[in-house]
Amino acid sequence: MLGLIFEVIRRHDGTFMAHCPSEGIQTHGGDLEELHGNINAALDECFNGRERPHPSRVRLLVSSE
Repeated sequence: MLGLIFEVIRRHDGTFMAHCPSEGIQTHGGDLEELHGNINAALDECFNGRERPHPSRVRLLVSSE
């Protein structure tokens, strides 16, 4: 399986927004720890019944607003 890329934007207020265009996943978090948990939950939901990508195949590209 190919890897997934999440485009992560750190907003001016310090929160984070993440988007994975290839799977249509969008989520957010108040900090990186919360964002990580929300990404995992979104992946569980998205890949329900399918093989989920190994964590080493998930990349975060982080930028600021």
